[in-house]
Amino acid sequence: MADQQEGAGTAAGGGSQSGGGSGGSGGGANRNRNRNRNRNRNRSGSGGSGGGGGNANASGGGSGNSGGGNRSGGGNNQGGRNGQSRGQGQGGGGGGGRQRSPQGSGRGGGGGGNRSQSRSGSRPRSGGPSRSAVALAPPPPLQPLDVPPTLGAPQIFPAEVAANRRRALTLCAVSAILPALLLGALLGVTLSIIVGVVVFVVAGAAVMYALWRLAPSIALNRIGAVPIDEQDETRLWNVTDGLCATFGLSMPSLYVLDDDVPNACALGRDARRSVVVVTTGLLRRLDPIELEGVMAHELAHVKRGDNGVACIGITLARIFGGSSTLRRCMGESREYRADVVGASAVRFPRGLLGALRIMMAAPAPAVGSFFASPARFGPTRWVWIDPSVGHRDDAVAPGDLDATSVRAAALSEW
Repeated sequence: MADQQEGAGTAAGGGSQSGGGSGGSGGGANRNRNRNRNRNRNRSGSGGSGGGGGNANASGGGSGNSGGGNRSGGGNNQGGRNGQSRGQGQGGGGGGGRQRSPQGSGRGGGGGGNRSQSRSGSRPRSGGPSRSAVALAPPPPLQPLDVPPTLGAPQIFPAEVAANRRRALTLCAVSAILPALLLGALLGVTLSIIVGVVVFVVAGAAVMYALWRLAPSIALNRIGAVPIDEQDETRLWNVTDGLCATFGLSMPSLYVLDDDVPNACALGRDARRSVVVVTTGLLRRLDPIELEGVMAHELAHVKRGDNGVACIGITLARIFGGSSTLRRCMGESREYRADVVGASAVRFPRGLLGALRIMMAAPAPAVGSFFASPARFGPTRWVWIDPSVGHRDDAVAPGDLDATSVRAAALSEW
C-alpha cells in the first residue's frame, strides 16, 4: 500500500497533504482541499504518519510531531494550518532542528518562538508563566481621631461625667460634715465618745443622702418654674425630643418660667432625671434654629452631669452665700464647654450664636422680674445660659470663658 500511495501521508491529528506527510496533534486539516490537490500531484515519494514525537526520515516527505518534531517535505503546523508547498513544510512546536531531504527541506520551530493559531482566533502565550490577576490588599480600616479631652473637644468624654459626679458627691459630703460633727460632738461630750462617733457617721450619711435627693426640688422651687407637656409647647417638645436622640438621652422634664428675659438652664439629679427650664421670653424671641442651639447647649449640660452639680450648688448658695459660692461649687468654663458640644451636635454654630446675640440685645429685666432680684437670681446666676443678665457692664476677668460676650465672640470665629 505504501508503494502505490507515494507522497500521501495520514497525520495523527487528522490532516492530509500531498508530497509529504502531515502531522500535528492539535490542528485540523482542510480535507476537501487536500484531496483535490492529491489527485493532480505526482506520487514520487512515500509518506509516513506521525503523531506524538516522531522524526521525519522519508526522502520525499516526513511526519512531524506536535510537541517538537522535525518536518521534511510538507506538513501541518500545530495550530491547524495546512502546509501547501510540495517540497517544503514548516512545523510548529518546540525544539526542532533543520534537516534537508533529497527532495525537500524542513524547518522546525524553536523553543516556543513559533505562533500557532486556532479556529477561535485565540493566541496562547508560550515561553513563560501565564499572567494572572494581582489581588490587592484591602486598605487598613480608618481609625477614629484621637481628640484630647480639652474644652474644644466636640464630644463628651467619660472622664468629664465621672469628674462631675465626684464633684457632686464631694459637695454633699463636705456639706454634711459640719452638722454631723456638731451633733456627734454634743453627744460625745454628754454620753460617750463611742456614741458621738456613731452619731457622727450616721448623721453625716443621712445629711449627705438628703442633700442629694432634695437638691433638685429645692433648686426648682427657688426658680419658680412650672412643668409643661407636649400640648402646651409643641415646638419646644419636638426640638428637644429630636436632640435627645442625637445625644443619647431620655426626654427631660420641661419647665417654663414666666419672664420676659430670654434665658434657659438645666437642672435635675443626673442624666436620667433631668429638667430643662426655659423662659417665655426665650420662646417668643427665638426661631426654630436658634431654639435648637439653646436646647443643644442645655442637653450638653445634662450629658456632662452639670445639672446635678448645679442643683447642689444652688442649695448650698442659698444657705451659705450668693453667686460667689455657686461659682466655686460649679467651677469655671462650663458654659463655654456646653457651647462647643451643643454647636458640634447640631453642626450649625450660627443658631446658638444668634440666640446669644438676641439675649445680649434684650432689654434689661423689668421690675418684678426674676432676673432683677439679686436675692433670687444671685444664688442661681451661673446655671443659666446667659449669666450676664443685669451685669452687661461688668468687667470680664482674664480667662473668664463663661461671660456671654466672650462665648459669642468665640462662636463667631467658627
